[in-house]
Amino acid sequence: MALTLGSRFTARLMFAALLVFGTYNPTGTCYLDWLREGTADPVWKIVASGVLLVAWSIVVPISLRALGVGGVALTTAAAASGLWVLVEAGLLDPAAPAFRAWILLSLAAILLGVGLSWMIVAIALDGQVRLRDLTR
Repeated sequence: MALTLGSRFTARLMFAALLVFGTYNPTGTCYLDWLREGTADPVWKIVASGVLLVAWSIVVPISLRALGVGGVALTTAAAASGLWVLVEAGLLDPAAPAFRAWILLSLAAILLGVGLSWMIVAIALDGQVRLRDLTR
């Protein structure tokens, strides 16, 4: 089964969302809340902390390097515009509790997802393989 551009982009976006919302979300079912409670075995907390540290250490530099400062600004503006449209359409309620937290977390997930996918999107758009792609 061949992966299409859309499925590869979706997989990377979902991974970024899982990383962001798994680390913190306002519902109380996230890594940071689990870390604060004292019921789990400390060994599992150390393992989970290491896995998250590695994941964040990989995802953030890749996204920043792929997008650059201008790409981060444009992606943030596009994602914020999309979220604004959802608010104006009545699909998101700004009066909801923790609305700002959900918006900022969503922006971070979108930014990281686009950053992880940017090289496959750029190759699909212009058809050129960059030198750093050949060194894989």
